[in-house]
Amino acid sequence: KISTLILFVLYSLAGKSQTDFSSIDSYFEYIKQKSTNIKSGNIKYDQAKNARLAALYGITDLTGNVSFTATDNTKLPISLFPAETFGGQPGEYIRIQTGIQYSNNLNEYAELKIINPQGWSSARLAKINLQSTEYDNKLTIKTLYENIATTYFNIVNLQEQLISTEKNLLAADSLYKIVESKFNAGLVKQQDLNDSKANYLNTEENVNQIKYLIKQQYIALKILSDIPENEDIKITQKVNFEIANPPTIEPNKLEYNSYLFKENVSRANYRQVRASLFPVVSIFASNSHQQYGSQFSLFDNNVSWINSNYIGFKASWSIPSANSITQISKARYDYLLARENTQHNLLKADLDVAQLSNDFDKAKSQATANKKIFDLREDSYKKNIENYTAGILNLDQTLNSFDSMVTSNYNYISSLINLMLAQTKIQINNNIK
Repeated sequence: KISTLILFVLYSLAGKSQTDFSSIDSYFEYIKQKSTNIKSGNIKYDQAKNARLAALYGITDLTGNVSFTATDNTKLPISLFPAETFGGQPGEYIRIQTGIQYSNNLNEYAELKIINPQGWSSARLAKINLQSTEYDNKLTIKTLYENIATTYFNIVNLQEQLISTEKNLLAADSLYKIVESKFNAGLVKQQDLNDSKANYLNTEENVNQIKYLIKQQYIALKILSDIPENEDIKITQKVNFEIANPPTIEPNKLEYNSYLFKENVSRANYRQVRASLFPVVSIFASNSHQQYGSQFSLFDNNVSWINSNYIGFKASWSIPSANSITQISKARYDYLLARENTQHNLLKADLDVAQLSNDFDKAKSQATANKKIFDLREDSYKKNIENYTAGILNLDQTLNSFDSMVTSNYNYISSLINLMLAQTKIQINNNIK
């Protein structure tokens, strides 16, 4: 029984293993094998590579076939011939069975395109599409990492707020006990006791609500990262209370390049559709062997094979139709629109760098100011609680200073998290491009 219990406990622990992450870089490494977005991108890239190989083969588009038939003419046809040819009476006809009952045929045919404008255009399109897919995959990963970073640091923020709120709960409990002691001594009214109790209960519920929010953010993080519900993860990263210096922001034209290759794909597609109107020149060859025998046999060594072959050139040209003209027109306008989008994103690429720098400076300024405000609010509350204990200050002012301290602490933590998030986005910008 003891052995069974031990095995059950070990199995339960193995089934509920937990993975801890002390930095967002370690989390990014972890989800590389988890994210379906990343896996789907790899599949799309492999598909584009195979499409390029197929397009290269399609330039010559070698086609052909080999066929073999063995025929038993079970009932040969009857033909009428003039009798006088065979020594008979003029005007009469003789019925003669013609043909050979057994025959074998081996046919070989091949065709090769030597001038194929559409095939060349398709090969160029496939090559550019492969490069476009590569940039699209990088852009998908960059966007995914940015979204994950936002949720990840929401968890860090809430966990730090939970620690702070639990400390505030102890402070609210101490304040309640002071008021309760004064109430029992007849020094304060029932309303003061009620207000201090309500303050304690409100802080206690804040603890519960933050715990619910943390669970909610963990669920959102798992959805973004494609992590199963039964797999436990734990974010253990701490808040960096030191105000960081501005990091170097490298230019990143990943999104611009993605749109640039989309423009190139549109242009190549336009050329491919237009090339469908050009003629195609092919060379073809055929080789045939026939064998006729008096008995049914796939290969009769007593009967010779009769060989025949031919070779030639073929030119084919599709007459333009309403449908083909419509496709060419649509492809042209798609290319023009893609070109405009590329120009737009060229301007946006420089502005994105400026935006990252501004976001960091904004977060740093906010964190610096909130630190000073929190220090002042905390110092005011400590003095107010001393004054209230000494009977110098009323409860309303003390509770107000408590609320101000709590709010300023939350603001300070949030601004530090925003600063860490801004740093992470700059890191993603510098690494994925």
